[in-house]
Amino acid sequence: MIVVTLRFFSVLREAFGAGVVEVELDPGTTGSGLIELLAANNEDFAALQSVVRLAINDEYVELDTPLSDGDDIAFITPVSGG
Repeated sequence: MIVVTLRFFSVLREAFGAGVVEVELDPGTTGSGLIELLAANNEDFAALQSVVRLAINDEYVELDTPLSDGDDIAFITPVSGG
């Protein structure tokens, strides 16, 4: 198992009821695998999964990026302003 830290902001923080969560994942889990897992367990997240971007250790990554033990993963949602 690997342990990663998930960081949620804005609407995702509300959906998960926390800003920071540590989770255990199977080795070889990718960003898209993590998103699918979270979407299967949280319908608010599922509604946003197609627009979520991932940053791992402060760098935007492609969803096929494998996750590693100790990674810090931020979920970025679209932001509008004016």
